[in-house]
Amino acid sequence: IQSVYIEVLHKLEFETDLSSGWQAGGYASLDELLKKFSNVFFTDINLYDPQAELLATSRSEIFENKLICSRMHPAAFRELAIRNSAEFVHEENIGSLRYLSAYMPFRNSDNKLLAYLNLPYFTRQRVLTMEITNLVVAFVNFYVLLITISIFIAVFVSSRITQPLRMLQSKFGEITFGKSNEKIQYDARDEIGVLVSEYNHMVDELAISAEKLVRSERESAWREMAKQIAHEIKNPLTPMKLSIQYLQRSSEEDPDKQKKNLKRITRTLIEQIDHLSAIATEFSNFAQMPRANNEEVDLEEKIRKISGLFLNTEQIEIDTSFDLVLPAIVFADQEQISRVFINLLKNAIQSIPEDREGKIAIRLETDRDVARVKVMDNGRGIPEELRDKLFQPNFTTKSSGMGMGLAIVKNIIENAGGSILYKTELGQGTTFIVELPLYADRQS
Repeated sequence: IQSVYIEVLHKLEFETDLSSGWQAGGYASLDELLKKFSNVFFTDINLYDPQAELLATSRSEIFENKLICSRMHPAAFRELAIRNSAEFVHEENIGSLRYLSAYMPFRNSDNKLLAYLNLPYFTRQRVLTMEITNLVVAFVNFYVLLITISIFIAVFVSSRITQPLRMLQSKFGEITFGKSNEKIQYDARDEIGVLVSEYNHMVDELAISAEKLVRSERESAWREMAKQIAHEIKNPLTPMKLSIQYLQRSSEEDPDKQKKNLKRITRTLIEQIDHLSAIATEFSNFAQMPRANNEEVDLEEKIRKISGLFLNTEQIEIDTSFDLVLPAIVFADQEQISRVFINLLKNAIQSIPEDREGKIAIRLETDRDVARVKVMDNGRGIPEELRDKLFQPNFTTKSSGMGMGLAIVKNIIENAGGSILYKTELGQGTTFIVELPLYADRQS
């Protein structure tokens, strides 16, 4: 309507009055002028005089056929004439056809109101509606596409950002003290790179700390072992020294008793030397266990033989029982397994007080994949404060020996893929439980 207004103004701006008989510039009437503009702008054009009567139109047949009233729409007249609006657009209708209609006041160069310019848009209303709909749909599709692309970009960026963090989390979860932990290769110089650098530094520090701890534990163990060896060797040396001094003194004072004292002192020295030899043997056995010659071992047969060795022990009753779902065949060293049960039986016997009739029970049972041996006694039991030290290599509750037996037993059982534990009740007795994997289960 602005474009049409400008073209009409070029033709009529110097007119002082418009009437139905207007002629000028080669145009026979206003209707002819409006038809020319209508053909240019592809729209119908109407002019109404200041009294709202139809002055000219580019499509007179609409008014001739009484499809539209020849008077200006009251709402448009009210807005332009009474409220002095610069333009007015509203919806009108012809029967069921609804269309938009735009109005503007037309003034000459002296700003005198000559007419009201009207453009009804019913010829392209459907096209306009479709264009508006297509425009809205296009905008919606564009924003949906934009939002989708933004989401994908956000997910991609966040994934790239969080991937190093997830890698760090995984590596932190895999850190194990005392083992070789893998460093992270990350070349970027950003915040993640700082974290990776700190992680790699922590891995180095952890490896150094683990090495120092292992060295410290090894040194501590050797110091403790050396202290124990020195203590045990010193004990027999004292009576040996005293015996020799006594022999020397007695030979000087009474030569006649020298022969008699020599025999007694020699016997004492031999006993102490044997004791020193036993100490050395026990430590040697623990420090370097003989290479296991593993083979099939029938635990039932082994237990029957070993228990038979102790049947004649005074005041000791040994009972054996076997509950075998499967043959109790294990894969271990014959001699070492014998040593295990001999040691457990000796400990059981020595734990029973002299004023009590000893009862020892050996139970062998097999489960689906394990052979389980229980050695039960009715001895003194193990005091609470000593239980954590039971399998330590230099611990013993007996007045003689080095306390290496249970440490060696534990070493043999674990080397054969088994485990050993115990249950004890003070004053009632102790039960040692040995579990070894069945040989058939190992083969499978």
